[in-house]
This record gives sequence, C-alpha cells and structure tokens, in this order.
Amino acid sequence: MKSFTWERAPFSSCVVCQKKTFGILRAGGHTLTMRCSSCRYTEDIALPPVDKKVIYLDQFVFSLLFNVASGGRLPRGHEAFATELHDRLRRLVLLQQIILPHSDVHRDETTVFHTAMELREAYEFIGGDVSLSDTSTIELEQVLAAANAYLNGTPLCLNLSVDDVLESERNEWLSDMHISVRSDYSQFADGLRKTRDEAHGELEKLAARWAAAKPNFDDVLKVELDSVLVGKIGALAATEKKKSSADPDVLANAVNSPIQREVRILLNVMRKEGIPQNQVGQKVREVWASEVYKQLPHHRISAYLFAATARRVVRGQKTIINRGMMNDIRATSAYAPYLDAMFVDKTSAQLLQERPLSEDLEYRAKIFSFANRDDFMAYLEELETNTPPDVREMATRIYGVT
Repeated sequence: MKSFTWERAPFSSCVVCQKKTFGILRAGGHTLTMRCSSCRYTEDIALPPVDKKVIYLDQFVFSLLFNVASGGRLPRGHEAFATELHDRLRRLVLLQQIILPHSDVHRDETTVFHTAMELREAYEFIGGDVSLSDTSTIELEQVLAAANAYLNGTPLCLNLSVDDVLESERNEWLSDMHISVRSDYSQFADGLRKTRDEAHGELEKLAARWAAAKPNFDDVLKVELDSVLVGKIGALAATEKKKSSADPDVLANAVNSPIQREVRILLNVMRKEGIPQNQVGQKVREVWASEVYKQLPHHRISAYLFAATARRVVRGQKTIINRGMMNDIRATSAYAPYLDAMFVDKTSAQLLQERPLSEDLEYRAKIFSFANRDDFMAYLEELETNTPPDVREMATRIYGVT
C-alpha cells in the first residue's frame, strides 16, 4: 500500500489563539477540515459544489500519460503533445472539473502490460480514483430494460445518466490523500492473453469471409442486429460445457461468466412476472430475438461498428483488424451513451464519423482521437476556462494548483 498527500497550503492565523498555526487537516468529499496545531481549534468548511465531466481515455492514452509521469519513452513526434496533455488533464482533475475513470477494459489490458501494477496505480492516481461499472453490467442493465418493455408491451425506457455507470459519487472533491493498494493480477494474464488471441482469431476469420463474400453495409448490419439469439445461445452452450470441467478455475469462470449471470437474472425476472416455469426459458429467448432488444444502445453501436469495419475490409483495407479492436468496440459501445467525452483509437473515431453511423447512432459522448487531438485540447481548455472562481480558489488551497 502506498499513500500520497498533496502539498499543503501555507498556515494562516488561528481565530482563537491568533498563532499562525491554522492549516488543513483533511479535505475531500464535500468538506474541508481546518485545525490549529497549537490550540487544536477545528473548523469544517463546506466545499463549493462541482459538476465534473466524465472523460474516458483509451488504454494507449493512459500508457502515454504513465510514460510522461515515469519518464518513459514517448512516441516520436508526440512528445510535446503527451507532456501538455498530461499536465492539462492532471490540472483539470485537481480543479475538480473532470474525472478520468478506469474500467474493466483498462483492467484487462493493464493485466497483460509489462509493468501492470505501476500502470494501474498511475491511471487511478491521474484519473481521480473513480471507476466505471463493468461493460457487462451496463449491458445487462440495458437487457433488463428491454425485458421489461417486451413483457409489458411498453416502449423501451433507459436511464442514460452518467452517474448510473460510476462506482462512486462523481461530484465529491478529490481526497487530499491518495492511497493505492498494489494488487497483483498477474495470475490472470495468461488467460486474458488467450481470450484476446482467440477473439482476434475469430475476428480475422470473419474478416476473411467478408473479403470473399463482399457483403454491403446493410447486409452486415442486418446480420449483426439479428444475431443476438444465436450468439447468446452459442455463448451459453460454451459456458455450460465448461461447467463440467474438473479444473476449478475453468468452472468458476464459466459459472460467473456474463452470459450465465444474464440468464440467471432473466429467468428470475420471468418467474416474478408470473411466467409458468415451463415457459420461462422460451420467454428469455423471445427477449433476445425481440425488436426492442435491437434498440439497445450497446447492441446498435456495436452492430454499426462491425458493419462499418466490414465495409472497409471489402474495400481492401487490411490493417483495420488488430488485437485491440474487440476491446475498442466493447468500450465504445458500452460507454459512449453515458459519458461526456471519449478519447478512443483513431479507427473507432473515424468509423463513427462515417455515414450512416454519424446519422443513425445517438450517444452522449463527444468522440476524440489522435486524428483530432487539437479539438480535444480545445475542449479541455474550455473546461478549465469555465472553472468557477470559488472552486479554483479552494483547489489552489488544497492541492497547490497554480
């Protein structure tokens, strides 16, 4: 475990003993506590309210920021940008204007990184100690909304509030003491690499079929939108098979897999709705095959991204398929409907700008990448300019922001 305390503001005069020994004891949440080290007079001060923007950074960007902070090698030609980006993001976090939450996508990608613990500590520290709900949890919440709409014959109703996908309160002031626990997830690295390589292999096979059959965008989009039932049943069958494994790790991973969790929860929903026991499985399948499911943001964004990828493959682009692509699609599909901004890989950003994605998809996040990095810096500059004076003053006292 490691801890870090910000540089304290200079002591001021105590209103009780008049000695210049009145300083910050602790800060964070919604309160600043001041104490005199001489007479022990203590005073709590309410911190100004804040409204933080939530920005998702691609794993590559967090790695870049880590290299800036640790003195590592920076990509040639991007040195000045990387340093400026690190300084501006860190400043905005301390000014209480943004948080840079980490997710299960970051966790998985960090686990196979060569200095995983150090990188994990860095993105927790840089981003403000806030995490996002796992992508599978967000998808499940949307599926439950689809099940409710299907069973009751009502329109789909989704809560796309950014606060609903955060694991802690967004608008608490950053604690003046940072504590990190050096968790070691290296035991999972080999399994994650295997899963990533298998997903990449399947994606390459799919790309080969696209290149041979040359489907158009609409054909691929229809297949992707309509493939839920087949995909869910296939995933369920695969985990059911693994549940008979003698290997306890394989068994545990199967039982706790997202598809098994989804099925258990959906079956319980059906029972609570009074569906007869011999019909609950069929009702789950009906939800998966329903038109309302096709309206779910995570499914629509993913389907459109696959269709846009297929279009590029058909046109002969061979470099679009890479090992990180599935995670890129997973993160964008899950978080874009909720967050204020996302800095993602260049390909994902460009695909989202193409028609019909730019016209058909609706999501909250502003999308940035290295292709429009100047726009991102301008966005950050605007956030800093709009920092309320009382917030800026208090951040200067607590964290030493200048």
